[in-house]
Amino acid sequence: MTTTNQAFIKAYRHDAAQAAPASPAIAGSAGPASVGANRSVESVSAATGERSALYGPRPASTPSLDARAPHAARTLEKRPLSSFIDRPHKGTLDAPSVDAEFLRPGTTIASFQWPSVCRALAQRCGGELDSVAQLLMREAEAGRSLIGVLGLFPGRGTTTTALCLAERLAAKRRVILVDGNFRSPRLATWLEAVPTTGWQDVLKHGGPLSDAVVRAQDNRLDLLALDARQPANAARLIGGLQAVVTAGVLRHTYEVVLVDLGAFSDSSTPPIALEVVRNMALDSVLIIAGPEPPDDRDLDNVAAQLARSGCELLGTIENRVAKPPAA
Repeated sequence: MTTTNQAFIKAYRHDAAQAAPASPAIAGSAGPASVGANRSVESVSAATGERSALYGPRPASTPSLDARAPHAARTLEKRPLSSFIDRPHKGTLDAPSVDAEFLRPGTTIASFQWPSVCRALAQRCGGELDSVAQLLMREAEAGRSLIGVLGLFPGRGTTTTALCLAERLAAKRRVILVDGNFRSPRLATWLEAVPTTGWQDVLKHGGPLSDAVVRAQDNRLDLLALDARQPANAARLIGGLQAVVTAGVLRHTYEVVLVDLGAFSDSSTPPIALEVVRNMALDSVLIIAGPEPPDDRDLDNVAAQLARSGCELLGTIENRVAKPPAA
């Protein structure tokens, strides 16, 4: 067991008295990228880069952030010691702090090979992506730095959106993009990055977490990669202590942790995605929907299941040019 893992294992405990009080909803700006009860995230077309209209407010039946009491479900959860430590002065990209080197990537490359759809989206929808990135940075500055990206249905551009947001965030913050899509891992393949070992092997064997991390030097974006294999016991792997340790290390090291969770309607994905949310204590989740407006009942269902793990449904990004489901 590594020194890092030992340190964080000691830092976790079941102590309800130490749980943080429920955080109030953020009073966002008047613009479309604000967050809080009955607000939404500015829409982005993630498939081809085409601009899309603004997605309207969340349904009134969706519980508000206060009503969900996002921290209530975590009172008996394991929490990293770093979550109790106030660290207001993290290092900048030009002058990294000690925390920035707490986790040294096992693999360093010159740059990631970005898919063409990501380059098109960045060029045509840069302003919209920046608005969402600003929202995520405000969330992180308020202490909610572990954020999931979840597709409502397959083929809606979930991975593409996660990649584009991670690139925008990395220009200003220390960011790691986590491949949490155990049923269809693809980030390492899309970026043409080969980690020393896949994250699933770290979870299974308790090896150094750094071995599964790849850093691109050109933009200082880190990737926690799964290899192309699909583990048969994914839910058990992500439900174990090593996943809790991973969350604590990432929260301690990075200013924003963005997790690709896959598609929620894929029959094999929800149990695994929800286990990632629960065991890693994700703070909030963005939903990727489209091309048709999402059914309010679908959003309510996802919000309710996230709330049981103390996680907020932050908003939706509507991809108006995604391929509709086959008839």
